[in-house]
Amino acid sequence: MTQEPIMDFRHAMNVIAAAVVTAIAVPSAASAQEVTLRYAGTLPASHHMTDGQKLFAKLVAEKTGGQVKVEVYPSGQLYKAHDIPTAVASGALDIGDNLTNVWTADAISELNDLPFLFRDARHAAKAWAPGGQLFEAYTRKMAKRRMKPLGVMFFGSLFDFSMRDRALVKLEDFKGAKIRSYGALASEALRILGASPVTMDPGEMYLAIQSGTIDGAITGVSSIDSRKLWEAGKETTVAQVAFGVFAMNMNLAKFNSLSEKNQKALLEAGREAFEWSVDESIARDQKSTEFLRTKGNVTILTPEQKQAWAAVLGPVYTSWGKRADAEDKALVEWVKGL
Repeated sequence: MTQEPIMDFRHAMNVIAAAVVTAIAVPSAASAQEVTLRYAGTLPASHHMTDGQKLFAKLVAEKTGGQVKVEVYPSGQLYKAHDIPTAVASGALDIGDNLTNVWTADAISELNDLPFLFRDARHAAKAWAPGGQLFEAYTRKMAKRRMKPLGVMFFGSLFDFSMRDRALVKLEDFKGAKIRSYGALASEALRILGASPVTMDPGEMYLAIQSGTIDGAITGVSSIDSRKLWEAGKETTVAQVAFGVFAMNMNLAKFNSLSEKNQKALLEAGREAFEWSVDESIARDQKSTEFLRTKGNVTILTPEQKQAWAAVLGPVYTSWGKRADAEDKALVEWVKGL
């Protein structure tokens, strides 16, 4: 009686067992692309920028079929604002949120701080639209810093003031005031206006105003609301000298390690988060302004008062121009013509 059928059966079982072991030991192409990205921000959980981070994470999960998961860490849980760029560039952090001027000293990163360059939020949004000249130029500069912008999100009105006991309207109102600043051009603008700038992390503003270490702070009206600066500063001046734009920068090497499909998903999610943030920032600024009226005095600069400030702040453009290259200067003129 032949044994061949038994041997064939044993051989078949060995083949099946080997296939099972191989399937367990070697991950599929899909599972090999599964990745978790840490996304750090500095705004409070109640701020719309944090809502924007969460929206971005949701969109990424949907567009990648769950292959890419984004974990959101707001309120400076992982890094302070000025530590995020180094963390992203080094790879210690995957994605970070910051005002553009915090990322580098490049002139293009400070473009948003040029006084009254943007007429309003819609003008700023048009200038910063993904795929536009400004965003593409910024993307090229960030690549040299080992970072990949996934998009920008709108913070809203910036260069507004929360002050302990004075409204800021005329130049004499600034005299002798110690005011928190957030960057080189903002500090220069304060000096020109007659104040003494004090650079500090946004998370330190509340206690500094409350203790009297500073007389007030530059930030946005939505930040005055969400950070509860109105508890320490009873005077709010809405100047809208600038409009804050937060760059969503990712470690370039990490971005390049992803599949082309997932890279595209991240950029699409960034674009959709940008579009959402424009309308949301305008609505939040209005809501915050109305809320602050119930907590103290709110002064909104008139067009004539803004013109008076703009006339005085002209030297800021001169100073910026000394650090800007031809492309940066051309971009300013392009923005003005939009």
